[in-house]
Amino acid sequence: MKHSAREVMSHEAAHPGSLRRKYVLSPITALAFLTLSEQQYLLAAEDTDIKIYDVVTSQLCGILPVFKAQPIHGISVPPTVAERNAGASRGSSSRILVWGGSAVKVLSTRIVEELICATSTNDSIGPEGDLGSVATAALFVAQGIAPDWIFDGRISPFDDSCVVLLTAHNEVVQGRVSADGKTVCLGQVQSPSRPILYSGNFFWVDKNCVLVAAGTVFGEIVVWKCYLDSNADTGDWESGNGVKLAHEGIKEAGCEVLYVFSGHEGSVFGVHISPEIVTSSGETIRLLASCSDDRTIRIWDITEKGDDSETNGNAYEARMSDARETGFGDSIVGSVGLYASQSRCVATAIGHVSRIWQVAITAPNQLSGANTIEVFSFGEDATMQKWHLGMNPSIKPTSKVCDTGADSSDPPPFQLTHQETFANHSGKQIWSHAIADYGSGLILVTGGGDGKIVLMKNESSISSKILDRAPDRVKHHTRSIQENDISPASLIEICQPQNIEVTPTLTSFKHGNGTEAFQNFTFITDDKLLVTTRSGRMFLGHFDSTSNVQWKELALPDTVRTAIQSYTILKRSRRTATAFIGAPNGQLFFYDADRGDSLHPFHKAERKITEIICLSDIQPPSPKSGADAAGESGRDIELLITIFGIPKAELLRLNQNHTLIERTEVTIPEKFIVTSAAWCHNYLIIGSRHGGALVFDLATDGGQSPILSMKVKSGDAVTSILPLPRQSGHSPLYFLTTARDGKYRVYEILNATSDFQLRLLHETRPSFGPLIEGSWLFTKPDGSHDLMLCGFRSKYFVVWNATEQREVATIDCGGGHRVFDHVQVGGNREGIRFACTKASQMKVYSQTHAPHFPLKTGGHGREIKAISASGKFVATAAEDTVIRLWKFRDGSQGGKAKAEEPDLLRCVLALEKHNTGIQKLKWADEQYLFSSGGNEEFFVWRIVALESDICPLGVVCEAVFPDRSEIGDLRITDFDVQCFRNGSSSGERLDNNGAHVKELSTGSRFCISMTLSNSSVQSYLYSAQQGFRLLGRRTYTGACLTQVQNLHFTDEDHPQVLTAATDGHLAVFPDLQTPGNDSNDTNDVLVTKLHQSTVKALDMRSVATDAGTSYLVVTGGDDDAIGVVHLYRSAEQPSARYEMRNKSIVRSTHAAAITGLGIVRLENSGRDAVVVTASNDQRIKTWRLVEWQSTSLRVHLLDDQYSGVADAGDLEVLGDEGVDEDKKCNGLGGRVLVAGVGVEVWDIA
Repeated sequence: MKHSAREVMSHEAAHPGSLRRKYVLSPITALAFLTLSEQQYLLAAEDTDIKIYDVVTSQLCGILPVFKAQPIHGISVPPTVAERNAGASRGSSSRILVWGGSAVKVLSTRIVEELICATSTNDSIGPEGDLGSVATAALFVAQGIAPDWIFDGRISPFDDSCVVLLTAHNEVVQGRVSADGKTVCLGQVQSPSRPILYSGNFFWVDKNCVLVAAGTVFGEIVVWKCYLDSNADTGDWESGNGVKLAHEGIKEAGCEVLYVFSGHEGSVFGVHISPEIVTSSGETIRLLASCSDDRTIRIWDITEKGDDSETNGNAYEARMSDARETGFGDSIVGSVGLYASQSRCVATAIGHVSRIWQVAITAPNQLSGANTIEVFSFGEDATMQKWHLGMNPSIKPTSKVCDTGADSSDPPPFQLTHQETFANHSGKQIWSHAIADYGSGLILVTGGGDGKIVLMKNESSISSKILDRAPDRVKHHTRSIQENDISPASLIEICQPQNIEVTPTLTSFKHGNGTEAFQNFTFITDDKLLVTTRSGRMFLGHFDSTSNVQWKELALPDTVRTAIQSYTILKRSRRTATAFIGAPNGQLFFYDADRGDSLHPFHKAERKITEIICLSDIQPPSPKSGADAAGESGRDIELLITIFGIPKAELLRLNQNHTLIERTEVTIPEKFIVTSAAWCHNYLIIGSRHGGALVFDLATDGGQSPILSMKVKSGDAVTSILPLPRQSGHSPLYFLTTARDGKYRVYEILNATSDFQLRLLHETRPSFGPLIEGSWLFTKPDGSHDLMLCGFRSKYFVVWNATEQREVATIDCGGGHRVFDHVQVGGNREGIRFACTKASQMKVYSQTHAPHFPLKTGGHGREIKAISASGKFVATAAEDTVIRLWKFRDGSQGGKAKAEEPDLLRCVLALEKHNTGIQKLKWADEQYLFSSGGNEEFFVWRIVALESDICPLGVVCEAVFPDRSEIGDLRITDFDVQCFRNGSSSGERLDNNGAHVKELSTGSRFCISMTLSNSSVQSYLYSAQQGFRLLGRRTYTGACLTQVQNLHFTDEDHPQVLTAATDGHLAVFPDLQTPGNDSNDTNDVLVTKLHQSTVKALDMRSVATDAGTSYLVVTGGDDDAIGVVHLYRSAEQPSARYEMRNKSIVRSTHAAAITGLGIVRLENSGRDAVVVTASNDQRIKTWRLVEWQSTSLRVHLLDDQYSGVADAGDLEVLGDEGVDEDKKCNGLGGRVLVAGVGVEVWDIA
């Protein structure tokens, strides 16, 4: 039975089923600074809304909806004339220009001020609070419609009622704001030519003239002047959707072409015009920066000379015409080496690993003697790169035109040099940026495709009023890394006057070929660095508040220097500001600044010391009711030392006078090389170089042998062991380990019985990897903790805040194969001091604050293909191969979203294991998450909530799908999971104090049915104990299967499945054959045609009666249609075939493919259903299926809303089980999540 949309849809929207958007996370498409009453704000465009942030406090001040169904692509706030002349880019106008597509609005800043004021008063954010018309005021501002897509727009700094727009065919559209400020009137259109543009930029030259730079699809850049009609009668202009001169054609009068540049070998994606710059030689220049998909950044000199008579000649018009007609133009003209040409490129550089979207020049009006201009580029690789444009003062560009064959042997007048790369976003795309210039420095903001906003300052210190009164968190933005380079020779020379008495004996301590070198170093405090050299010398460096260092040499006796010559183990106790030195002869020394500038022996081991670990440094907070951790007794120091060639370690306890008061031997196996150790809840745990760990209970056996030996699968060194604090005396015992395989792991100690056990609860690889070298806890003022990790990524040393999922420090040190040490500075979680050896020198980097601050956190940087929810947690997976786990926060307290918690979803964990794009996610049993992707990747994740604020969620990849095909390159396109619980599973265990706590459901079994891209469907029974067992496999036809659902189970766990395919058919397999049966007989398969092409989405609900079970199957197709099928299975004859009782197809339900579909609920005793659909047309709709079990199905459209999620990949309905009919009728319905390029949360009444 077929229906047209006109026949089946009732467009009278009913209140039940109506949609209301609660939350959106989408790319940041535009950014702009706004100054109101000397207070600095950031305007950030996210979908149709502008989010307003206070730059000083980093708080969200309000959400301002601007368009109803049009994403914002640009925001422009003009500077005043004085600010423009000073080179400042911050705006303090009374109007704001906003555009998206071809729509444009001019908003009064009064709207923003009123919203900020109302938000602070009502403690609510955006239109869903109690702000009434204040939050929605911008929606009722009349919008203008330009004749084409808008690439740039500007409000005149001379007259803020004058507006210019640059459209996609190199047309300048003039506009004026009406006297009442409620409408924008668009009028005259001017253009010297109409190439297709990919980028454009304006610069106001004077009140009636704008300079235009237009980057074309075919690699040209057209620079021209547009002289505005100041005498135009705005009363004749049309407002709203009309443009007066559209029927009169495009005016070429008032257009002056200055230059046409060719040189890029691809489309020009970004151009930016600089203000006029006065060089140190007194010359005034104006530059243009451009970027392209050829990965180059080019700088062009667009200074207008006095003899520019040729710029209006036929040569430029002919070149423009030729370029447009022949595609990509001459790449020689304008290239480096022809800098003497009038249309010259003065500098070029290649950067980024993919296309470059935007570029910006920042320079003061008057250059200093250094003659350096800063250039920033923003790319598809999600990085911002900083460049220095250096000017050669001895070379002046000539104004004489050169031919193509001119001599280009002379160096160009500029050089573009790469300075730094900032990788602050995930995935791909930096879509927007804003730069505010305060004369003494820059504030830079970037917005990414991941929805993240990053705020940072340039290296120059900023002394504006705004930043002077800012709290510490604003100063996070400062890129304040100071570097000290020290060589052994320079260190000796600095300290030589202090040590005249030891100079004559220096030669006797030279090592090897006589070359002095650094041997080891450690920070004994955050401002003191102790250094040893190969010759046995020791130096102490003291850092002041500005990170400048003062050095002195310790006066060591010859016997001590001889002992530590050539080999030294140097470690510290930061808790007591003491350093410990191990010598090759087994001698142990300590250094304490309070005891003088010398080393003091305190113990002698049998052989060479190979490792020293201070156990007393790690003292996690313990419950007051608990006993003190082992090793803690006042100011006592506890050390673990290992000895070469002896299968034991020594546990040494020193009192506060550094006197040895206790020595205990700890037996370790042979070839067990110790790399880390710590006390964890009264157990001594020791890690090895090969990934193993030993657990000792010294309270019972004195440490003679370990009570447990644990092996980590990776085989890489365990670099740190960290006990996690307990929340109460009854909380589980957790500890954390890090390893050089790039993962950190959380274990639980189970000692309720005599059988001591460790259980792995969490194993994940943070995104900064691949080498993790250490971990520690930072205690915040409220008593909570942040987990801090450090390690190496390529040539960078990285400090990572695992709790907040962000980088704290990134230091270019050359990589991990070197001697290094680090310390946290001044109780500041972002203050880091790092020392390392590099090229025979020692480099010390000091950072006071993080180089960037996330003003708004983001998510995936690529298209999300799968989403699944369970309880408070939501899982998403994207083309970036990452699975993100989000904690769902219900912010419906009285309809208000609190300013301090504006987000409904907060990312708590990122899982990186897949190597291909992820196709599907699904929760099961609330403690398991399943994921599938390309190359037949299928993973089983065990997830459990932990009683820890440091790691609230434990995730372990419990199993990897083993039954891959011979080639192993198929995609697992879809799967369905059914959980079977064992009745004997109690679900509880006794904790260490005998209390009952929830236990993992280890007895659960899962039936997993999956479809593959080779047209096969197969089913497995999985359990943690037995792994995967094949239940059956069947083959469809040559069409690829895209969807699968389990229908019914025979023999307890053998499934009957429903599939959908790319040929638009549904197929029911009543029996998946066993592996021993190779028959491909399809006589028992029920197949029906439903869609014209691929079935992209499918959902199913069942209604069971004594007579049988009815299945409601709803599908969405590539043909823009919704399919409805009533499938029936009789209970009287379980072996009988399924019956297709009726089917319907609703055409033209969307304007594009339906990629997400879900059944929200069944109503009217199961006879009706509410369905929600999402499509690539960026619409989300709800439907009511009336009497779906009968042959007279009726379909009503309940609501149709714009969705800000482009390229929707999946849709998830949060179940409404347990909600009765009365509550549903009162508006308490379901909730829907839509995922694609971003995520949306919708409430359904």
